[in-house]
Amino acid sequence: MFNEKDHLQDDVLAAHGIGRPPVVHRVPTTAGFHEAVRRGLGWGLIPDEHLESDLASGALRRLPGARPVEVPLHWQRWKLDSPALVRLTEHVRRVAVASLRRPRSGT
Repeated sequence: MFNEKDHLQDDVLAAHGIGRPPVVHRVPTTAGFHEAVRRGLGWGLIPDEHLESDLASGALRRLPGARPVEVPLHWQRWKLDSPALVRLTEHVRRVAVASLRRPRSGT
């Protein structure tokens, strides 16, 4: 798991009737988490954008029967009168619209 707030893996296991394993590793960086999975330390949910080259090379593979997990993302910022924050927020929104998938209805 990424950190103590990360319950994505638990949710996937629970959907298959499986509880949390007795040993759970916490790797609190995205690159470190991905590398831990790549090195066989365990399994984990990795964003498609980070996974594509590992799937193509065979370094990682999807778990049989695994389905994509959609995670809502939120942009938070200070409510300050700051042109820099306004520009940054506009840029984040443009990139999100161009890059992220729309949630499926009912999720």
